[in-house]
Amino acid sequence: MNNRVEGSRQQVARSDEWADTKRGSIGLIQLLGQMMMLPLSVFVYSMDLFVRSMQGVQRVADEGMDVMLGSTNQTSGEVGILGQASAEGPGDRVVGNTTEISGEAPGNQSGLESSLANSSTDNGVKHDAERNLKETINMNDTDLSDDMLKLVRYKILFVKRDYETAFPEAEELVHDNITGDAFAAWKVAEFIQKLSDRKTEIPGPWKEYPVNPDPPKPPYRHNQILLGFPEKDKKYLRVYYQVLARYEREEARHEEDQIAVLKEIRNRL
Repeated sequence: MNNRVEGSRQQVARSDEWADTKRGSIGLIQLLGQMMMLPLSVFVYSMDLFVRSMQGVQRVADEGMDVMLGSTNQTSGEVGILGQASAEGPGDRVVGNTTEISGEAPGNQSGLESSLANSSTDNGVKHDAERNLKETINMNDTDLSDDMLKLVRYKILFVKRDYETAFPEAEELVHDNITGDAFAAWKVAEFIQKLSDRKTEIPGPWKEYPVNPDPPKPPYRHNQILLGFPEKDKKYLRVYYQVLARYEREEARHEEDQIAVLKEIRNRL
């Protein structure tokens, strides 16, 4: 009887020990699983913070663009900044390049007219911007180093302090392949040489300049006609120029003449 009771107790003890071991194993597996999931959880959390940060930056950038674009469409009365009429009515507001109309159903005729007018304004502004860009590019063209025929507009400038002036502009067809410095030297020398024609008037601000030297040196001025410059002041002469247009040059005439001569020789033979 005692042996049976003792066996039952040992069996219960082994069952409890096995249960404790099983619970310990399960707890260890859960702990290991949580430790393995921890880096993934941190990565997911970091990505979530990154996405939210990027969304915040994008929202701030969008708001800044709206403010900048909205400021260009603000008008004074009925005349816009670019000199175009503003058709903004009561309850309308300009956001960027579009006009939002409140209190009107979609498809309303006035809303359609406003959209069409706004689209036309945008196209006009775009066209003006492209035209101004092309004009700026043309005005900045100073490249003379090609074999094309170039229409050049230029001015002779005098930059001595208190006597700064710009002489009347002129235009020249240039076919030579030259540098800008060579063109400037050419035009300065030509300008000084043409002063002997007695056709260049002295600029208004030059009251007593240039002072004539003592004879026998030639004078620099006669009444209101400019005849020359002191040698030390020629260094103040400058040339401003721009290329207005370029044209393809025709073939040289001497090639055609040579062909005609060869044909004539052939016919005689």
